[in-house]
Amino acid sequence: MYTHIMFPVDLHLPPEVRKAADVAAEVAKWQGAKITVVSVTGTQPGDPVQTDATINEELRVFAEQLAKNSGTDVEFRNIHSVDVAAEVDSDLKGAAEEIGADLIIVGTHTPRITDYIFSSHAGYLANHANVSVFVVR
Repeated sequence: MYTHIMFPVDLHLPPEVRKAADVAAEVAKWQGAKITVVSVTGTQPGDPVQTDATINEELRVFAEQLAKNSGTDVEFRNIHSVDVAAEVDSDLKGAAEEIGADLIIVGTHTPRITDYIFSSHAGYLANHANVSVFVVR
């Protein structure tokens, strides 16, 4: 039985995140588990600069909706990164250990050619996390 689910989220909310959020809500409801939504943010080329307040507000709104859908407690956490692309995998793995999650539910895209060379974020978590990882495609 799972008691604490970590749900990594990209604040751009691609379809993979929305689908995985539905799965996380159902699993949390079924298991009676709490959820912690985790986002790794930083300044990326082409992205508008967001303040901590803006990021936290987006996470709060997302967490409230997830709590409504799951009927369980949902917390959120934002991790600041200097280089999101290089650090996101290790940041997420570390966050799972730090919050005491016993399951990670993460959305992913269908494999692209680059995924055969470099692991996707979900693939990295599945291979390196010390807890169970449920990958939703």
